[in-house]
Amino acid sequence: MAMRSKETIFDAALLRCGRSRTGGDANLREAMDANYDEIVRAAFEEGDGVYHFGRARSVLTGRSAGIMGYDDSYALPNDCLHVIEVFYRTGTKDYAAADLLETWEVDGENNAVLLNSEERTVSVDYVRSGQESRWSAPFAQGIQRRLEAVIKDYLEETEESLSKDSAADAAFMSAGIKGSKSRSKRPAFKRHGGRLKRARFTVDRNGGS
Repeated sequence: MAMRSKETIFDAALLRCGRSRTGGDANLREAMDANYDEIVRAAFEEGDGVYHFGRARSVLTGRSAGIMGYDDSYALPNDCLHVIEVFYRTGTKDYAAADLLETWEVDGENNAVLLNSEERTVSVDYVRSGQESRWSAPFAQGIQRRLEAVIKDYLEETEESLSKDSAADAAFMSAGIKGSKSRSKRPAFKRHGGRLKRARFTVDRNGGS
C-alpha cells in the first residue's frame, strides 16, 4: 500500500468521482490544488486542537514590530499550517496564553503571529504541513470528501457537491471523537485568539483563483 500523501488523496478523490487519475483531468487537479491548503487548515482550525497528529513546538526568534494593536510580530516556522496555542516562558516554565488570558492573532499574509511578548520567550504549538502519512483514516477521508466536493462544484454538479460536503462533515466528526479519546490523558489546549475560517473555495474556470 502506498504511503498516504497529498497526491494519493488527489488520486482517490478523482477515482471516487469517476475521473481518471491521469490524462485529461488537469483542470480538476488544479482546482483541488488551489483549495487544498485552505481545506486542511480549516479542518485543523475547526478541530480546535483535538487532532494530535503532525503537531510540533517551536521557539520563535524572528521578531519585528507588531501591527493591529499588538506590540510584537513573530515569524512562524515555514512548515506551520495552523497555530494551536502560544506559550510564554517565565523562568523555566512555559505558560499557555489562554491560561494567562492573553490574546494573539495569526497574520496569514506575513506568516507571523501577533502578540504582546513583554520580552518573554515565545513558543508555539502548531500543526506541520506535509504530514498526511500521520493523519488518522477518518481525518484523511474528510479531506478527500472535501476535495470531491470541489470536483463536483467545478463540474457544476451542485447537489452532489453538497452531498460530498456532508460526508466530509461526518468524517471529521468521527475523526474528532477518536482524537478526543486518544488525548483524554493529555492537558487540553485552549486557544485564546487567532482566526477561525471555513474553506470552500474553487478555481475560477476562466483562470483566476
